[in-house]
Amino acid sequence: MRISLAFIFVLTITTGFAQYAVSPNHANSYASNYRSVTTNVLPSPKVNFSQLYLDENGNFQNNDLSAANSNLNTSSQSYMMYQDSTAVKQKWYKTDTGTSLIIAGGLITAGTIMHFNTDFKVGVKDEINRYLPDFHNAIDDYTQYIPYAAVFALDAAGIKSKHSTYRKISTIGTAIGINLIVVQGLKYSIAEPRPDGSSNNSFPSGHTATAFMGAHIFHKEYKHRSPFYSIAAYTLATFTGVMRQLNDRHWISDVFAGAGIGIGTTELAYFLNDGWWKEKGINEIEETNRVINESKPSFLGVKVGYASLVNSTDGNEPGLEAKEGFKISFEGAYFFNRNLGVGGEIGFQSFPNTISDALKQEFADEGFEVLPQSSGNRLYYFGPYYQIPFGKNIVGTKLHAGLISGPNTKIFVRENQETFDLKEDAPQEYVYADYDPKSSFSYATGIYYRRVLNKNLSVGAYFDYAWADLKYDVTYMDDFNNGNPIYFPKESKTTNYDSYSFGANVSIMLW
Repeated sequence: MRISLAFIFVLTITTGFAQYAVSPNHANSYASNYRSVTTNVLPSPKVNFSQLYLDENGNFQNNDLSAANSNLNTSSQSYMMYQDSTAVKQKWYKTDTGTSLIIAGGLITAGTIMHFNTDFKVGVKDEINRYLPDFHNAIDDYTQYIPYAAVFALDAAGIKSKHSTYRKISTIGTAIGINLIVVQGLKYSIAEPRPDGSSNNSFPSGHTATAFMGAHIFHKEYKHRSPFYSIAAYTLATFTGVMRQLNDRHWISDVFAGAGIGIGTTELAYFLNDGWWKEKGINEIEETNRVINESKPSFLGVKVGYASLVNSTDGNEPGLEAKEGFKISFEGAYFFNRNLGVGGEIGFQSFPNTISDALKQEFADEGFEVLPQSSGNRLYYFGPYYQIPFGKNIVGTKLHAGLISGPNTKIFVRENQETFDLKEDAPQEYVYADYDPKSSFSYATGIYYRRVLNKNLSVGAYFDYAWADLKYDVTYMDDFNNGNPIYFPKESKTTNYDSYSFGANVSIMLW
């Protein structure tokens, strides 16, 4: 389950960069320079064109190039760019469309596999929704439509997209039509119950499909300008999918499948409209080359890794212990020069609770199982950074201060059942422990390493250490009385919450 959570966050960045990197419209791409070939140019037979090649910037690099130019028939003012169509032809899976279809297929496959694994779906629901058990926010009803509005808003602002307004309207209309047929057809033929039990049309997630369809349209229309357009769109779509789970409206399988369907139906819509419109409605656009200012190596990225409390919580509550878990966070910093900067981090840590054998047996005798859900905390840090870049490598450190706050978390007991049938009555559940953490001051430090892969992307590793004392109120179950739970009075407690974490970072270089 931890892998799936990490994948949801990392997918946002990797999708955008994967598609940007293979796009033949990239300014430094070999294929981007191949626009048209004139037929009135007669190259000399003395020229060996197989010896010509391009460097990494798309420029010719060959000692015989000057000689080749002198041997060309220059009676015409039209010149060929020395590019044979067979030389620039990409394998389908390296094109933007090929990469998109592979990603879409992978998401749909993952969603389908998870759909048939009911225990896994319920486990993810327990992990996510009980981390924020009372969460509800309708913002995902609106974020799914933002990329569509943004496409036309940028047009109005004079920022050209790949296609004209009317062609975009045609493509968007086609994508919406295909998406409705596919999503609604699956919803009512599969009839999967929603996690909140409100209806039987959960699989796949229509909101997520709509959001990723809009994000992919935004990517297709603006990838020529900067990868950050794609990153922003996919981030918003991922946010919509996560919110559908936090709102208890969809299983994780619904969200994965919906994301894949959204990307796949968009590709089909572009394929159909390319056939209908052909060369009409294509804007003349200039490729945007970002200028790297290495004196200000700013970044924005995602961190995923292992986390552990320095002291376990086994002495705080009877039969419950939390120590090891995971951390996911977003971190960014602006650098004033090569070494000094300021930034912050927002994220969360999750520490699954383990249950003692004695507590398990106590509830098993009553016909219940204890669900070992996670405790954890949200973190909000801000402070200075110091780093030393050398070549493509960056080593840095930071000193942060901020707050940690835990969500209201419950540990449940559930009636024992060998299998789950979501279409039948759900098993009875009771709250065993109810934690209400308070916001607490915390400070942290860390070291990190980044390897700059290209002008947009870096990857690396990190180690963080945080100091905090967490205050919280707790109410937990004492016993059952005629099938009804009896609770101890609420208690206020403080526990040492020092923690460390280490793992991988993936960052967008802002320069």
